Amino acid sequence: MRLEVISAKISAIVHATEDADRVLQALRQLFPEGSLPSKAESRRFDGHYGNEIRIVDLSIRGASARLFLKYLWKNLPSLDRVSLLEAFEKHIDDSGGLHLRLDKEEVFLGRLRMKDQDPIKIHLSFRKEIKSNLNFSRGIKQLLESLEDN
Repeated sequence: MRLEVISAKISAIVHATEDADRVLQALRQLFPEGSLPSKAESRRFDGHYGNEIRIVDLSIRGASARLFLKYLWKNLPSLDRVSLLEAFEKHIDDSGGLHLRLDKEEVFLGRLRMKDQDPIKIHLSFRKEIKSNLNFSRGIKQLLESLEDN
């Protein structure tokens, strides 16, 4: 089966105590050569105590999304990759999207680590060949495993 990444959405919450530019700098760590491939969109909300909260979103498609996944997978620690593959079903949604959460503080330090609290959220969308009858979940898992060999 042939499966490919068609898009990636990366988002992070910027709390009132954080510097938005620093969060964008951290997001650059997720891309080869440290360059954001698209303009970041920012939405503003009021927090529980009236403090400002921003959500920064990046969306990429096509070749940029494929390079992003490859770079991300290669830079995740092997323990995180193994954990993800072992608990794979909890990272897949009903439409075949892959959801990952990275530790924002670790990304600030230039390291990629999986973590659920205050994360950088990543949603990857895939497309498979029309004639294939293999399900998305199995295909995505095979794609990630194939990145181990490349």
